[in-house]
Amino acid sequence: MTRFILLPFVLTMALAAPQQAGTKIKIDTVPAEYRPSTGSEPVRPVSMESFHFEVNNETRHARVVVEYTYPHEVGYQSSGDRGPQPTVTELPGLTYDRTAHAVVYKGAGKKTVCATVQEKKSFWGMHFDVKNTGSCVVTASVAEHAEGDGWSLHRARAIDTYFEVR
Repeated sequence: MTRFILLPFVLTMALAAPQQAGTKIKIDTVPAEYRPSTGSEPVRPVSMESFHFEVNNETRHARVVVEYTYPHEVGYQSSGDRGPQPTVTELPGLTYDRTAHAVVYKGAGKKTVCATVQEKKSFWGMHFDVKNTGSCVVTASVAEHAEGDGWSLHRARAIDTYFEVR
């Protein structure tokens, strides 16, 4: 009789258990502030602007490109100031599947299509049109980092970027 009483309790607890979270891989850490090189300008807060995937048909490699921005960046670019440089990285498990025409992430026992790829002809030759599916995203969060020099700790705010499979 106690088995039948415990069964609903066990089933309820199993359903209430948290679902396995998706994959989350740290891509990079960049400074949270940028000082334009146009003179004595104040520092500007940096934020992640966007991300996209790039593919190489010959090597079957895929990579993630993360773009950053800061306030009034357009005005500073006219003076030759390029601002925070993009993060470009290849991640283990992220590949270009030529036959499926897709950027694929293989990890945690599953295969996820991160982007679809179309070959397009143009005046300048062949190029790829890569469109995100939304299954793989790049997120950013501001964090406090501390780095030691052997004697003391130096603290700084930074932006940590993460590749996530949902």
